[in-house]
Amino acid sequence: MDITTARAISMLTLGLGAFFSGMLPACFSEAARQRHPLLLSCLLCFGGGVLLSTSLVHMLPETRERLPQYSELTLCIGFFTVYLVDELSHLFYRSGNHERHNPVGEQTRLLPRDHDGEMREREGTSDLCHVSHAEPCNRNSSSIVGLLSALFVHSVLEGLAIGLQESPTQVLLLLAAVSSHKFVVGFCLGAELCENFPNRACAHILCIALFSAGSVAGIGIGAGLETVNSLKESIAVPVMQGLAAGTLLYVTVSEVLPRERARWHERKRSAGLLQFLSVGLGFGLMYLTTVYLDHDAE
Repeated sequence: MDITTARAISMLTLGLGAFFSGMLPACFSEAARQRHPLLLSCLLCFGGGVLLSTSLVHMLPETRERLPQYSELTLCIGFFTVYLVDELSHLFYRSGNHERHNPVGEQTRLLPRDHDGEMREREGTSDLCHVSHAEPCNRNSSSIVGLLSALFVHSVLEGLAIGLQESPTQVLLLLAAVSSHKFVVGFCLGAELCENFPNRACAHILCIALFSAGSVAGIGIGAGLETVNSLKESIAVPVMQGLAAGTLLYVTVSEVLPRERARWHERKRSAGLLQFLSVGLGFGLMYLTTVYLDHDAE
């Protein structure tokens, strides 16, 4: 097999595989998701664990290799950038979603709906709880835009690394390493799109297609331009990687996990433990994938 064939196989595998994995959550009907809400929540928490590991275990160390003195600072800049964009969008965005948030110290709390559709109300004692029972606003598109942007940048950089390899063996080894976590991340992105924008198939397809195209574009750039070799020493690559890592960190700890914990903390006692195990499973799976497969590819 020559290098051109190996690169073509990589482009097809990553492009089609990421697209189908991202579209898989949309194959489940809205009725099916309503029948098993806790299962869906655990899948979203699993995705949160995957994104957390991708940010801190996979992307941050790669930034530190090239930008050792400023890697953590770059991550924090990415975190605060999305934070600022999120707050600015809330400043100019008004909807009924904001009305259901209770002020701090209020004694009467409106909690998530029971399965019979009625709102449950509880007095005072929940003030001792460390978990907010009001869901954060999750119909704001800024978090999804930030998540998609970060994953797209990361995908381009991974594809660029594949395209710059000089032998078919190196290309295929790196393809295996990238595929092992890209497909999982694609599924998690698809689940988040279904959660935040239900019944919007065109938007879902467009976002997943953009995510899938990132690695394909990166491979094409790496294979087609000889001058791109200078990017290996460019500071722009680790800076973009660090900013993307900060974006994923914000979306995970400020959007995904708080939302799912708030929904289920008062509805079922075992839900919190199941969510924790789901986050840990996603984190552990991505950690093992990163440590072993990426190490073998190197």
